[in-house]
Amino acid sequence: MKAARKLFTEFRTGQGLKGQLLRGGVGSVAVRIGSTLLSVALAVVLARALGAEGFGIYSFVFALITILAIPAQMGLPNLVVRETAKAQAANDWALINGLWRWSTLMALMMSAVLIVIGALAAWIFAARLPEGGLAVFYWGLVLVPLIALGNLRGAALRGLRHVVQGQLPEFILRPAFLVILVLGAYFGLSARALTASDAMMLHAFASLAAFIIGAWLLLNKRPKELIAQKEKKSEVGAWLASALPLGMIAGMQVVNQNIGSLALGIFDSYTEVALFKISSQVAAVVSTPITIINIAIAPYLSRLFYSGQREGLIELVNMSIIISGSLSILIFIILTIFGRFIISSFFGAGFSGSYVPLLVLSFGNVLISLMGPLLTLASMTGNEALAMRSMALGTVIIIPALIVLVINYSSAGAALAVVFSMVIWRVSLTARLERQVGFRIDPLKIRSF
Repeated sequence: MKAARKLFTEFRTGQGLKGQLLRGGVGSVAVRIGSTLLSVALAVVLARALGAEGFGIYSFVFALITILAIPAQMGLPNLVVRETAKAQAANDWALINGLWRWSTLMALMMSAVLIVIGALAAWIFAARLPEGGLAVFYWGLVLVPLIALGNLRGAALRGLRHVVQGQLPEFILRPAFLVILVLGAYFGLSARALTASDAMMLHAFASLAAFIIGAWLLLNKRPKELIAQKEKKSEVGAWLASALPLGMIAGMQVVNQNIGSLALGIFDSYTEVALFKISSQVAAVVSTPITIINIAIAPYLSRLFYSGQREGLIELVNMSIIISGSLSILIFIILTIFGRFIISSFFGAGFSGSYVPLLVLSFGNVLISLMGPLLTLASMTGNEALAMRSMALGTVIIIPALIVLVINYSSAGAALAVVFSMVIWRVSLTARLERQVGFRIDPLKIRSF
């Protein structure tokens, strides 16, 4: 009881690393639980409003847009989190000013280029898009700068240790606004049914609203020293050197997350895309614990590593594995028992085919949780090049695996290919990280060298 009271006091008033970590962790838990529930609710609303084929077209085009938009971010959000945390620890406010300005200009420039290229490509290859897909694609292009800039604002807040506020706009507000808008349109459009292009247009409006609120949060959470600082320092060479591998990492992550939907849309049907998307959304619940922990601990991994606090780093990684692994296994058991009922009750009987890919993806997410915060540790300790090489291996593996498995097993095959790729590259990264960070990350324990 005394320990619980001490922990609660530390959570409320503690100004040290433990107190900050507790508040960030608890807040991240709330945000990520809310985000996961909203993502599932959004999938339910879109599936019910658009039907299997319409939802499949929306999911296919959104996956295409997401992959196309990879260069707009170039790994900048992770770079901003890491470099902001380092610069704040050194009280280098001019460097933070320069970093934020440079990253914003880079995101805007790349977004503009991608919008032009994407619009031209869509016009040229319009015949290869599904019916109504051109309008869906054009509305999707509007999302490119909004999501890129929104992620940068969130990264800046997380780097300043405002972990919860850094997640609210993108993970809570954007999906919440979209759910409200889709429901309003669904019940308000009495003359015709809601289409995939309508849904993508509403997504653009929801993203704009979330971005405006995120920008306002950042303005209000800046330290007074940063507000007073007018000078801007730049380390463009070093930032580019780090941003490029970070961008490759983020890009390959996005590819691995969305290529299953693309493969199904190309080699199978949009209905199978919808089934795979539903299974992915529900299976994401299993990986929520490790995602929460990664966001909460990212700035502290950087601080502990660069300040030479090796034992604290080991303890933090060990704690993340124990908590995330235990919770993921529990959620997987629940989905195994009640998965069919959940899918049929919320999404409808037409989506019952999502159950098998749901089990495959959920089991893969359990394995990932047991492997620990590998990617976050690599990014926050300057070992992003190692992660890039390991993820490249996974990307090379997943493409032929998807082609073979999708053709033979549809959405279940796509799920199996995704899990196989994710596990392979994480095993590779574990081996690569050992010598760089000074300890070995094992599935169930940490063994110090």
